[in-house]
Amino acid sequence: MGRLSNPPETLKSLVLQGSMAKGSSRRPSAKRQKWASQLPQRGSKQEEGRLSNPVQRRLDEAAIDEIVSLYLQGLSIAQLATHLSIHRTTVFSHLDNRGVTRRRIERKLSDEQVAAAAERYKGGLSLALVAAEYNVHERTLTREFRRAGVATRTRRG
Repeated sequence: MGRLSNPPETLKSLVLQGSMAKGSSRRPSAKRQKWASQLPQRGSKQEEGRLSNPVQRRLDEAAIDEIVSLYLQGLSIAQLATHLSIHRTTVFSHLDNRGVTRRRIERKLSDEQVAAAAERYKGGLSLALVAAEYNVHERTLTREFRRAGVATRTRRG
């Protein structure tokens, strides 16, 4: 535990137990009694609903319905995550739980474009320049070259 981290809740309950031996006649202090009254009792409603992360929030059914609706209207996973201020994997899990089939990612380049880009690359242009010409990321072009069997030059540096 770091110097600035908050102590876990279990620390409070351990303090309540104290270091007294069984049968000790020492009574708990007023401070310990106060802490004991503030802790949720086992099986209580408050304890059952506790989250491991108090900042974490649960989406209600209306928000999940909105995710499904907007996704079916054409919004991307990234757009939905940004719109609702949640993580992409949260969007994935809600769509999967609702049985929504996800859209397939379409190729950015056709076979003809990959062949033309390979000719430009073999002609001496850098991978970055060829990728910029076809408005794709360098990794996308590298992946397409690998699938097409086009050898790429090693990076300098």
